[in-house]
Amino acid sequence: MKRILLFFALAAVALSCGRNAYTINGIFTTGDGTEVYLIDLDREDTLGVTSVRDGRFSFSGTVKEPVYVYVGREKTRVHLILEPGTITADIDERVCFGTPMEDDYMAFHRRFYSYRRDQRAEKAALADSVVMANRDNLVGALALEDLSYVDTARFMALHAQLPERFQHFYLVQKAYDAIEMQNRTAPGRMFTDYTVVGGNPDGSDVKLSDYVGRGKYILLDHWASWCGPCKAEMPYIKKTWEAFAGDRFDVVSIAVSDKRADTEAALAKLDMPWRQILDAQKIPQKIYGASAIPHLILFAPDGTILKRGLRGEDIYAAVEEALAR
Repeated sequence: MKRILLFFALAAVALSCGRNAYTINGIFTTGDGTEVYLIDLDREDTLGVTSVRDGRFSFSGTVKEPVYVYVGREKTRVHLILEPGTITADIDERVCFGTPMEDDYMAFHRRFYSYRRDQRAEKAALADSVVMANRDNLVGALALEDLSYVDTARFMALHAQLPERFQHFYLVQKAYDAIEMQNRTAPGRMFTDYTVVGGNPDGSDVKLSDYVGRGKYILLDHWASWCGPCKAEMPYIKKTWEAFAGDRFDVVSIAVSDKRADTEAALAKLDMPWRQILDAQKIPQKIYGASAIPHLILFAPDGTILKRGLRGEDIYAAVEEALAR
């Protein structure tokens, strides 16, 4: 009798493992022996390490519930939803496919980012529909994080409808915290000061209050040397600076999430003759909830925040309107 019970117990375990089993077949054109990692991003756990051979690698194991992971090394990697089944992870092409949730999310992600910058309403409606259809799984949580970039009010409304475990999923929590911070530093609020140690070009410390709240309108430009969209905004910023800089208005650019040497090299090539703050890293983003760059904020002479998120021709128009008061 005991042998029969043991047999059925082992069979149940084997069946459960089979149902929960995953295989990742990877493609990565790099040298043989290069290590590749499988990392649980939410828990920051290493789930596996393997090596590349002839441009291929693989992982296999079991997973009790879907988790969000990356496969690769350092910045050369792809993100995917790891769930039971067989998935292809092509690091060369930065694509993954093969399991239901991963395929659903990739289809959403491609469509979401195919919209133009001015199609925010369409992007928000798409994300909204995907979140509502997937409130109990990772596809919904990831779509909600994407929604945070285009409609913060709808993000907060949908956030309250997610199960608690997805409310605290690390990307959703990060977006929630950033929006909460943005609300505390919204137009109409007084600026929040901070210090960047060694932030002046000469290496001395600098405070935001060295510029903001001192009787001038200040346009604060958050940027980085590696950020293409930041560089695309420079002609609009320069046009505004050339037209209005003086006793009532000035521009300050602040380098975030960048290496100081890279910022200095970019400044040597770019035409940015206004004030510069270097090496701020993530300080401004944490305080002002600027989760993506470029991010421009216009401050009133007394330090009140007038407008946030200005882009393109709106930069010139906003400053012109402010100075006409």
